[in-house]
Amino acid sequence: MKLLLLYRRRWWLFYLPVLLCTALALWWSATRWKVLPPAEVVIGAGSPQDGYSMLAQRYAEQLERMGVRAELVYSDTQKGSLERLGRPGDATSIGFAQGIYAGADTGVQALAVVGQEPVWVFSTTGGPLSLAQARGLRIAAGPTSSSSFMAARLMLAHAGVRPADVQFDSSAGVAAANALIDGKVDLVFHVAGDDSQAVQLLTRSSGIQLLGVEHAGALAAQNPRLQPLLLPQGAIELRGDIPPKDLTLMSLQTHLLVRQDVHPALQRALLDAAVEIHEIPNFLQRHGQFPSFRGSDFPLSATARGYSLGARPWMETLLPYRTAQYAELVFYAILPLLGIALLMLAWIPRLFDWRINSALNHFYGDLKFLESEMDSVAADNPVALRRLLERLDNIERQVVSLDLPDEFSERWYTLREHMAAASDRLLKLRAR
Repeated sequence: MKLLLLYRRRWWLFYLPVLLCTALALWWSATRWKVLPPAEVVIGAGSPQDGYSMLAQRYAEQLERMGVRAELVYSDTQKGSLERLGRPGDATSIGFAQGIYAGADTGVQALAVVGQEPVWVFSTTGGPLSLAQARGLRIAAGPTSSSSFMAARLMLAHAGVRPADVQFDSSAGVAAANALIDGKVDLVFHVAGDDSQAVQLLTRSSGIQLLGVEHAGALAAQNPRLQPLLLPQGAIELRGDIPPKDLTLMSLQTHLLVRQDVHPALQRALLDAAVEIHEIPNFLQRHGQFPSFRGSDFPLSATARGYSLGARPWMETLLPYRTAQYAELVFYAILPLLGIALLMLAWIPRLFDWRINSALNHFYGDLKFLESEMDSVAADNPVALRRLLERLDNIERQVVSLDLPDEFSERWYTLREHMAAASDRLLKLRAR
């Protein structure tokens, strides 16, 4: 019987394929479906001298606590860091950038807005009082690729000052601050947080004033990447009354950025870190203002949108970050696949048992029909008796040819005994 041949080769034909398919499914689940987030990441930290390097270090420390090793890489400029983040094949997967660099398809997406950096505009006390008076002046706004220069161009254009009307100087940071103090430039545009050395130097230097922006709302409406920011009187230093009055500045939003292919679990881990890092208020932000998922200048990732609505796997709400990822892999992939494999391995022998029992029952049925006909056949009908004896011999040959497994030997011998009894009965009828 073909069934018995299959039974003899069941390990090669059934068990081994099931085990191989299970192993293949487990491999596919771990590498394609329920992929574990990376254990190591690279964060673009910008220039070692700017504030983003310290911010990147804080994120790295938070990720280390979650079991993710973070490596910091530096670039000469913030734009260079953004370009590395969007460059195919580069190892950098996390970075920071101001919204003024958004617009072109950079291949990155935002997780959240994590802060705002004022556009500080300083002049000497005898200098201009508004940007509209900047014609013919020397302006230090940093390199042309810097956010300070880009913001200066937008703000001067709004004030009616063309690039040809001023003389730009590429000095930035402390160098620009010293140039203003020494009278080498007339205006300084500087985008930075309140901890910037240049800001601290200029706000506390005599003969230097901080300028506000007129019609800030109209400027923000025309250029949404620039947002108005109220700097209250005495916010920088209450005792020194710095600034001496309320000022409206423009600000750029700082974004936490990732590549589009960053693992969703890692994105949620970064957002958890952002909540820890940016929840402390200061004069530039209110408590709970950041991270924010509204008004992002970069496209917001789908994971970030779900996070803002409270959507996250329930495992991550119960277990630590790394443990939750392994638990999800085991719960959603490994256990179901192993369960299916075990059911199939347990079902295969039952299938053979059912088929072999069906074959034996078939012979029992044929024998039962033959015995019923024996009761109705007259002893003086040799033709009918011969036909029954031939049928019995045919059934017996098929039963003898069966090569059954040892566990069915008892039923096989019982069937042979019944057939021998039927044969004796037929021979007795024929001998009458």
